[in-house]
Amino acid sequence: MEWFAESMESAQIIFSLLIMGPIFYWTIMKARKIESPERDKNGVTNREICVVLPMRNEGANVERKLSSIIEEILPYSFVSIIVADSDSDDRTKQIAREFLDKSSLESSRWRIMSFDVRGKNIALNGVLEEISAEIMVISDADAKVAPGWLEIVSSRMDEEDIGVVSGIERENPQHTSGFNDYYRGKSNWLRVSESEIDSTPVLEGSILAWKTSALGKFRLNERMNADDAQIGFFSIRSGHRSIVDQRLTFRRFEGSPDRTFMESVRRAQGLSLALLKNADLAISGPRKESRIAIFNALFLYVFFPWAAVFFVLNSLIYFSFNPGLDYSIRSVSIVAILLILISRQGRFVAKGIAISILAHIQAVSGRRYQNWDPIR
Repeated sequence: MEWFAESMESAQIIFSLLIMGPIFYWTIMKARKIESPERDKNGVTNREICVVLPMRNEGANVERKLSSIIEEILPYSFVSIIVADSDSDDRTKQIAREFLDKSSLESSRWRIMSFDVRGKNIALNGVLEEISAEIMVISDADAKVAPGWLEIVSSRMDEEDIGVVSGIERENPQHTSGFNDYYRGKSNWLRVSESEIDSTPVLEGSILAWKTSALGKFRLNERMNADDAQIGFFSIRSGHRSIVDQRLTFRRFEGSPDRTFMESVRRAQGLSLALLKNADLAISGPRKESRIAIFNALFLYVFFPWAAVFFVLNSLIYFSFNPGLDYSIRSVSIVAILLILISRQGRFVAKGIAISILAHIQAVSGRRYQNWDPIR
């Protein structure tokens, strides 16, 4: 049994080192003390801008979404709206048409496009086949984007090296102690910091814009979701930065349900697949400064969850063959697992791992979320 114990100990050391990777990256980023400089808003540049609003069964949100967007773009005749309806079986399309007809927005500045096949990426591809504005903006129907977003997007698009800009979701002031708010707070800081260095691979489709001159013609993979990550990688692959701007913020509309467990699984699956398909950018991407951020995201969302699971399983098996507490790595691992599970942050990490593992298992088994039905 000596060889077995040695094998288990070696495996435990390897898994321990692997799960320390994201912590090491986080520590390095913190040590760099990256600060976002003050940026001036330079006004809205006179360029053709198209705001695409993908919708499916958004009867509860369509009017307030359109109202907020129209209020922002109304003074600028070169900005238009497209409602991309993805086979809604409620009155989303009719409500949108009636609201736009009665609005102050000229009829030449809005359009409703219908798609019989469900899927956000299918709808976006359909729009991109017909529309080619200088700046394209997409925004989810349940996202209330903070006023001033158009000027921020326009000013960041003036920067030559930026291809894509996205925003961040602000914590819900009514409850900031849940898993979603914990993850959002940590993720926001990291994505902003990565963006100041160069690029981040994790974006938000709730508000995202890109320059067509930077990305050119592209087509989203319709067999997966994560349109935001896909567009971000198109930008990096073309040699441009893909960033988030912390001034560009949004929250879900009042009354909208919080993100469910399965919504998190959906997002984790899409991001994991996008990272795997673009893994080469972590080694040979045209933007060298973005490689480490891509590598970390690839490891964090794809490999870390499995390393953590194998660490726990190996710990339990190793300990069962030689129970008892001492100063060995076997005992230290068991104590570490227990401490993690009884701590609030540790339980959040465990939930995040469970979300990723389920997302990966479903992807391998053929369960995909390209035709996701929003929970409203």
